This record gives sequence, structure tokens and C-alpha cells, in this order.
Amino acid sequence: MLIDYGEILKTSGFSNQELSNRLGISIAKVELIENKQFYPNESLAQKIIRFSKQKTSLTPPITTNDIQFGQPIKLTRVIFSIILIVFISLLFTGFGYQPFWVFLLVLLIGLFVTLPSCFNDYWLINKNSLKINEFSSSGATKLAQLLHIIPITQRTISYQDINHINIIYRTRPRTSPFDINPDIFQLVCTLKNNQELSIDLNVSFEENLLNLITIFTYQGVDVYDQQKILLALTKKENLFQKFNPKFS
Repeated sequence: MLIDYGEILKTSGFSNQELSNRLGISIAKVELIENKQFYPNESLAQKIIRFSKQKTSLTPPITTNDIQFGQPIKLTRVIFSIILIVFISLLFTGFGYQPFWVFLLVLLIGLFVTLPSCFNDYWLINKNSLKINEFSSSGATKLAQLLHIIPITQRTISYQDINHINIIYRTRPRTSPFDINPDIFQLVCTLKNNQELSIDLNVSFEENLLNLITIFTYQGVDVYDQQKILLALTKKENLFQKFNPKFS
């Protein structure tokens, strides 16, 4: 459960200029906290809690397992895709009517095009670190990684190396109400060396997102949420309807 730091500041009795001086942050950042567009790291959060008129304390987030974000390799998905590709290849070659080499060519093209789309980069997040598993952007290399011919790139990032996190939701242009492809929903992690790492989210991760933000802030990472996505989630709002009102 996220603490409402904005409400604490609004009811503190101090002006934003006074809060800025007492907290050692800019007035703009004070306003972002009040508007629920910025979630402070643990150090700043402790300072804000001192202004609370009610007993409030930070508690370590409970994480028994890694929180997984992204689409790792799933054996069942791969097997289903292969079966589907074989069936379509047989269908296109007349179930044996065409020479075998034609069937084999169609099958290989189907595997080459389809299988790499079955998985993408994914993050494993826990209270100690952020582990990133990255796949190549090349379909051929990605397929080789699926077959374990080429190793998957893995890296572990300490929370001390993260500058801040942005939560971003971008709508996709839609030409038809029957377009069911998801919008762009991402976590963008900016490291202290200015490198940016992003991971795509989807609706199934929304419940874990609030817990994840708690982990980030407790580990000293600032989180920016300019679109108030977390506020919408706490209110059980549907993000697609919120950002695509004409389709709701």
C-alpha cells in the first residue's frame, strides 16, 4: 500500500516554499508529490512522514519471490506455436500435395518469422536487485537464443545504480474500434550513467505494479508518474478506458 505523501504535505500547515526549504527539494518537486506525480525514495519519504499528523511509518515491502515483468520463454507457448506453424505449412502445401522441400521451406520460414515473437526481454525484480534478461533484436539471433545456441544476455543492476523510474502510458493510433492491440505501457529505468532501460507492461502486471513501486522507493529510487497511473490503479480504474475515452 502506497503512503499518500501528497496528503501529508497538503495538511502539514506549511507553505510549499517552507516545505521546499525543510525537505531540501525544489518547490516543483513538492508540487509533484502533492499531485501524486512523484513518489519519493525512502530517505525523502522519512522526512515527509515527520509532518504527518497521524502515526505513519515505512515498512519494508514483503517479497517472497522475484516479481517478473516481461515475456520470458514459455515452453507451452513455443510448442503450441510450432504445432500451429506445422499445421499452417501443411495447409499451404496441400497436406503432401506439394513436394516435401516446398513444405520444408514454408515450415522454416514460418518458424523463423513466428517463434522469435513468442518471447521478449524480461525483468526479475526483488528487494535486492533488478535482473534483466535481454534478447537480440535480430530474429535469427533471437531464434538461436531460444534454441540455446547463443546465450541470453543477462545483467544485474543494483538499486544504487538507478537514478529514477518513469511510469509511461502511450496510446496507439487506432483506425478501427476492432483494433485490440494493446497500448504502450512501460517502466523506463534511467541509470546514473544516463542509460535508459525499458520494459513493456500489460494489464496482468497492474496488481504487481503497486508493490513494485514500493520496492523501488524503499530501496532509494525516485519514481515519476506524470500521468497519475498509480492513482488510477488504486481507484481500480481501467487504464485503456482512462486513456482512450472515445472507445469506452
